[in-house]
Amino acid sequence: MIEAIPVPKHDVRVGAPIIPSSTRGYDIILSMKFDRIEDFKAYLAHPKHLELLQRYGPPLLRDMISYQVDGVAPKAKL
Repeated sequence: MIEAIPVPKHDVRVGAPIIPSSTRGYDIILSMKFDRIEDFKAYLAHPKHLELLQRYGPPLLRDMISYQVDGVAPKAKL
């Protein structure tokens, strides 16, 4: 389904958390990377993406969090 959206994206991952107790009740993640912010915006506005949100988003999903990270900051040492 996601592959039907003709926008460059990579490292698409779907899965369950390794430590469920750390997720405040969320039990699945969908993650993907875009090379350019314009690609991300095109993905969000694409009719197939909107169709997926209608099909699999609320109310089917109880709750959802969406956030973006720009990824340009230097990596921190922990």
